[in-house]
Amino acid sequence: MLTGSAPSRTTATPGGAHPWPVPKVYPWLRGHPTVVDATLAAALFLASIAELFLASIAGTQNWPPDVVVGTAAFSAALAVTVVPRRRYPEAAFAVAIALVAVQIAFGTQPSNATPPVRALEPSAADAAILVLVYTLAAYRPRRISVTGLAVTLLAVAAAIGRWAPAHAPHPGAPLLGAVVGLGGSALIAWVLGDHMAYRRAYYASLEDRAERAEAERDAQARIAAAAERARELQEQRARAVDESAARLRRIERDLHDGAQVRLAALALALGEIKENLAVAAGGADDDGRIALLVAAAHENAKQTLAALRDLARGIHPPVLDRGLGAALSTLAEACAIPVALSVSIAERPSPAIESIAYFCAAELLANVAKHSRASRATISAGDQGGRLLMTVTDDGVGGARLSPGGGLAGLLERVQTVDGRLELDSPPGGPTIVTIELPRHA
Repeated sequence: MLTGSAPSRTTATPGGAHPWPVPKVYPWLRGHPTVVDATLAAALFLASIAELFLASIAGTQNWPPDVVVGTAAFSAALAVTVVPRRRYPEAAFAVAIALVAVQIAFGTQPSNATPPVRALEPSAADAAILVLVYTLAAYRPRRISVTGLAVTLLAVAAAIGRWAPAHAPHPGAPLLGAVVGLGGSALIAWVLGDHMAYRRAYYASLEDRAERAEAERDAQARIAAAAERARELQEQRARAVDESAARLRRIERDLHDGAQVRLAALALALGEIKENLAVAAGGADDDGRIALLVAAAHENAKQTLAALRDLARGIHPPVLDRGLGAALSTLAEACAIPVALSVSIAERPSPAIESIAYFCAAELLANVAKHSRASRATISAGDQGGRLLMTVTDDGVGGARLSPGGGLAGLLERVQTVDGRLELDSPPGGPTIVTIELPRHA
């Protein structure tokens, strides 16, 4: 559906002001196309009626009432075609051309032998054709508008051919004036409409580019906001991981320096009591029973102390304080099968990353010793692209899988908490290669 408004001038000077004043009536006209077209039709009709009455007043023509009524009716029919021109331009043009064809056939005669029908003679209402040619050029594809122009020029040629002065002995000047006036008017109307179509397309492209630029700016703003939010979340996660690692180290120190020391003192005291009871004189039954109770308490204290040491070591192995290389070396020495170790780390990772790497290596070596039936294993750790890369390899039977709830799945979850990566390559028959990639800082 066509709109009735021409594209507004959007060019503005720096600061947003229009370079020329825009009358307030223009927006109203663009917003009321039907009223504008109805007013135009009324103007064409009134112009044709005024032409008729001016001729009567001047005395050049004496029109009977039936001719006046017929002329008014035909002029009204021709003028009213401009009202639906925006919504149905092709149909309006076709109706107008049909009415003009009737005019040419019956309203213009080359001689007085066949007088024209006075009510069908050309009038000011014929300017509706120019308006419709302009509309076709402005609102329809060029092939349609050019066809309309060609039909109009043919109608102009036919009208001039049936015009009586064209058959006079010397028709040169009148004929040239008619050709220039009528044909030139049609061409000018088409050129103006085509230029308006170009302007509409140009401003539409400007608006489209402006919308795309605005959409791109919005998208970039959203991307920037998302990137900022991602950075904030990464910083929050890094702080949470570091704080968690520091809290675990404090718990380990508290256990080591507090409860573990007290349990060690208790074990020593119970041991001393047991030795004193063993060498004490008398050996009565009650003393023997007390000695048994003390021995049991001493054994429980030692077992509790061992369990507490294992717990503290599981929270934060003290060997990690000397670096990841020393911690991996301790794991390799404690493994039940020979382990070759290769560590080449230029810059020490954060404590949280070292702890994750250590526990991953411990879990993998435990799996190698329990399930792989391997004769040897290899651990390598080094730098790659600013990240820590650790590989654990064994020559066992292979077939390891990342099953839900399994140890490897737990390692994968631990690695992913810091945006790490775990890859498993374990074909049947081996070897099994587990690659863990971690950032230097959480």
